Amino acid sequence: MNLSMIAYIVGCVLEIEAALMLLPAGIGLLHGEQTGWAFLAVAVGALIPLIGLLQISLLVPVLMLGGILTARLWARAGVIPACLMVAATAASAFWMTGLQVTLIVLLAACLPAAVVMALAARREKFFRQLKSAIIAYAAGLVGATLIAYASFGSGMVARFVDLLRAEYDRMPDATIQPLVEWVNAMVAVRGGAGLSPMTVQGFREQLNGVLDLMQRTYAQALPGALISGAVLSGMLTALWCNWTMARQGLATNESFVGMSGWFLPQQITFGALTLWLAGMVLMYAGYESGATVYLTIGQVTGALLAVQALCALNRRMLRADRSLGRRRALIGLLAVLALLFRSLGTMLCYIGVASALFGSHGAIRLWMKKRENGDSDQDNPDE
Repeated sequence: MNLSMIAYIVGCVLEIEAALMLLPAGIGLLHGEQTGWAFLAVAVGALIPLIGLLQISLLVPVLMLGGILTARLWARAGVIPACLMVAATAASAFWMTGLQVTLIVLLAACLPAAVVMALAARREKFFRQLKSAIIAYAAGLVGATLIAYASFGSGMVARFVDLLRAEYDRMPDATIQPLVEWVNAMVAVRGGAGLSPMTVQGFREQLNGVLDLMQRTYAQALPGALISGAVLSGMLTALWCNWTMARQGLATNESFVGMSGWFLPQQITFGALTLWLAGMVLMYAGYESGATVYLTIGQVTGALLAVQALCALNRRMLRADRSLGRRRALIGLLAVLALLFRSLGTMLCYIGVASALFGSHGAIRLWMKKRENGDSDQDNPDE
């Protein structure tokens, strides 16, 4: 009995059912029914592992969507939808990848969300929640990495690429054929009608070549994608959970602070930029693993600076009397596009550097004010 094929088919059925459940979930939510949240939790939870694999494949910051959405569901609809989502995520991960990856998903995403929910329920100060959320996701990532090393050994990246390769190899030709036809159509549109048409076997061979290239680049880029994803996941979980509670009148002024009140602390600004410069020196000096260190520090620093840029843009729109809906839509759109297009993410980093150093609460401006106040105190000792 081919158990791997059975597991693959069951996993595909589960994913299809999850996609089909989005329709009754939407109808239930439109009519204000609580069952709509239950349908949504199961549907989205079953799709979470697939979305995670897609994020890792694209080498973008890996957001722990299972934890982010679980905390959001808990704040909006209660414990039952949140538990259903965790159960659906675990079941989908188990059928798709096995027990080890299921434990990794629960440890890296769901347990940190439980920490955020506990702090939000106690109405802790928001920035304490924010710090605890980032620490919880970082600790969950460390624990997940230890499980991965214990399960897969030091060649985790190779095992992951092999897992993707096995998933693609198990796909029947009928599933790949529409992709092949689309590629041939694009080649014909771009004036390549004289070229030999792509076949399913040729598509598989090219895909294997892409996976080989991914394996060579993942070892350098994956740590930064995971760590920056953990930082962003902590911020998003704390923000969205407490924002949802604030809309229901369940938060206090101390337990929720909007993005217009976020400022990158002076110590973190100088520390992040110093580490980034140190990583650049290590890379160009030719040290072993210097490129990995540089890319990791660069992605984490870039994530922090991009958030700083979005907060600065939010404050500027707030001063221009833009509506909350317009500000929320623009900030959300820029955040998504920055994850997908590196050029926009780089532009946001430049804006974040300028804001973190020279903005109203910028590190250099605060340092200059402190120095001016110190000189003033020395000139006026009696005051």
